[in-house]
Amino acid sequence: MERSEPSESWWVYMIACRGEKVYTGTARDPEARFRTHLAGKGAAFTRANPPLELLRCELYPNRQAACRAEAALKKLPREKKLAWAKHDS
Repeated sequence: MERSEPSESWWVYMIACRGEKVYTGTARDPEARFRTHLAGKGAAFTRANPPLELLRCELYPNRQAACRAEAALKKLPREKKLAWAKHDS
């Protein structure tokens, strides 16, 4: 049985990176994860394309839902990713 307690919640987040690139990921604490990316200890992508700004975070009830949403976002064309980041999706 799936529980939806806050401790099981996960976030999908999007970061603006140098070179006009965006990075999308999942985390339990997106602000802490952003700080990890800033410190150069995050994903290889953000080490190669340093992060500039946390654009948007969206809460999901569990990791599975967040991972599904992340995968769907990564398949979108750039314009739609940026629209999601601006809450225009």
